[in-house]
Amino acid sequence: MNPKLVGELLEDHSVTFKNTGFLSSIILDGKTGILLQLPNQATKFKWIEDPNQLGTNKIVSSETLEKKIAEFRKGLVSKAEINYDTTIAAQLYDWIIRPFAEDIKSQKVKTLVFIQDGFLRSVPMAALYDSQQQKYLIETYAVATTPSLRVTQPTIRDRSKQQALILGLTQAATIDGKTFERLLAVPSEVSAVASIFPDRTPLIDDNFIPESFQQQLEKTPYSLIHIASHAQFGIIPEDTFIVTGKNQKLTISQLETSLRNLNSKSDSVDLLTLSACETALGDDRATLGLAGVALQVGVKSAIASLWSVTDESTSEMVKTLYT
Repeated sequence: MNPKLVGELLEDHSVTFKNTGFLSSIILDGKTGILLQLPNQATKFKWIEDPNQLGTNKIVSSETLEKKIAEFRKGLVSKAEINYDTTIAAQLYDWIIRPFAEDIKSQKVKTLVFIQDGFLRSVPMAALYDSQQQKYLIETYAVATTPSLRVTQPTIRDRSKQQALILGLTQAATIDGKTFERLLAVPSEVSAVASIFPDRTPLIDDNFIPESFQQQLEKTPYSLIHIASHAQFGIIPEDTFIVTGKNQKLTISQLETSLRNLNSKSDSVDLLTLSACETALGDDRATLGLAGVALQVGVKSAIASLWSVTDESTSEMVKTLYT
């Protein structure tokens, strides 16, 4: 990520990015730095430090940071503990956010956009915890993550005029010997999304297969694509996919090709929502997994999950997302 580009965008789109702060991470030589950029303000840079660390060198090594993040994610997805321990979430907040807290507050920032590097891409920043205010980051700010501002051009659209492609899987499926359970909440989720967009095309279960997905994108310039299904991640592209009807899979390569062809036309997708487990998660090279692929080929915005979520919770969230 080129920090100068962020500065240029802040100058060119001062109204669009009003009350917005950008935090970019850079992993270099075993240590990690954070850049803060605000409208009409000089860029600020700090290495991630731990004031409680022994010795005169307070800089947190990248290895230590990565291990701490792994612990953080493990705590979030653990179902063994009823009462969530915020200790690590608070420590990461103190390392990443607190050094810039006063600058962010003084500029009356309402939205924080994170442009992450390496292993930081999979960190759910919204769950960082401010122990002083006793609030999660998402309780104070709207939080977004993007691999690059070069692909982001926020615009306000009239939903009644948007064409929506709604894809969903309710049936159980078996892919490469692995069984994926039925998604009982998908019908209500699909109905809720369909009720918001008058001009929509739903493809459910057997009607939702890779071929039909590609055909729809070839003939209609959809501005919104909503996918409710299972997803899986693997080391190679063929093992990273969205489960479709007829026990088939939409691989990350197929998704990339279809979206790239669509976005090569005059109209590109404004929003791709991947309502499935861990659709944003990938390795350090995956750049936010399936969501990252969408952004890289020109989709203006993508929404995806960073860890496993229940079918019912996802459905409830989606019902309020577009309203």
